[in-house]
Amino acid sequence: MKLYTALKGIQGIFAVFFFLVLLWLSSDGAVSPLGCRLTILSGFVMTFVFLGLDLVSWRRLIKKEERLTLLIQTDLLTRLPNSCALRQELAQLSETVLDDDISCAVISFDNIHRLNRTYGHQAGDMVFGELGDILAVSASDLGFIGRKSGRTFLALFEGNAREKAALFQKRLNRGLEIHNATTGLLPITCTIRLTHNDELHYVSIYDLVKLRPDSCGAHSHAPA
Repeated sequence: MKLYTALKGIQGIFAVFFFLVLLWLSSDGAVSPLGCRLTILSGFVMTFVFLGLDLVSWRRLIKKEERLTLLIQTDLLTRLPNSCALRQELAQLSETVLDDDISCAVISFDNIHRLNRTYGHQAGDMVFGELGDILAVSASDLGFIGRKSGRTFLALFEGNAREKAALFQKRLNRGLEIHNATTGLLPITCTIRLTHNDELHYVSIYDLVKLRPDSCGAHSHAPA
């Protein structure tokens, strides 16, 4: 991509050169044959035509790279950001001292193994996807959420973090209630653990997200 950008820059310089030469040949003080002027004009026009076509191709290439990046960083099962995207998010937060106004939520899909054993992995994958939709809606406009590993998800909230985490938990509980009331034999049981850095005052995000379960405020949502 850098080489492509450099080549397009050189092509742009040629376009400017042809344009300036054409202006000089068209001035009153310049004396040049008509053929020379036509040659310069043709070079100027063709340079801009190719430059325009290449810019269109460049935009398509950028969009393709963005789609590939999104695909690489998306968990295919839940359609949430995957562990790679989560590591990048944590890496950005680790570049500075961790602010106190940040909270995290660790969500564990407790009964996925039982669903897989009882109804098969195809049914389990379907429920996994439904949980991903519930988590995405619950975290919408609040913060980042991604699949941490296996049956575990991690949500991060900044700015009024405690309130956002509480609202996320409320939305998630409501979403699980609706799901479990309508699916019958395929309920979702989750454990939600919230941690708030305004209580813990950690300086690294990795300390906050790696807390042991017994040191977190835990809430389990099981089907009625």
